[in-house]
Amino acid sequence: MLDVQKIANKLVNLLREKKFLEAQEQLFSINAINQEPEKFKERSVSGLKAMIKKEKQFLSNIKQWNRFEVSDPLVSKNHFSIRMLTDVILINDQNVSIDEIIVYKVVDEKIVKEQFFYT
Repeated sequence: MLDVQKIANKLVNLLREKKFLEAQEQLFSINAINQEPEKFKERSVSGLKAMIKKEKQFLSNIKQWNRFEVSDPLVSKNHFSIRMLTDVILINDQNVSIDEIIVYKVVDEKIVKEQFFYT
């Protein structure tokens, strides 16, 4: 659990600094899975390269950050979760507000899966 706690803390710190790509590059397995909620399942991707591409695309569409919060992690043996609140204005002036829980699975000191829960 110590390794999972360390990874969880590092991820939270990088996210709070909005260092999303650095977090993926440093902490995720090359074969990691990104799983969106069932109603957005077509947005799910597999593999670190696809995850980084998806993240870059999302970040490039943000015009303004209104609010961004990341909770402290809740850690178990091989998993941890965080709550993330994101409120942004996109370049098309659409306001997007997401209150989500993200569950991460850790194997061999790398995140192998991230699963998002939001509506």
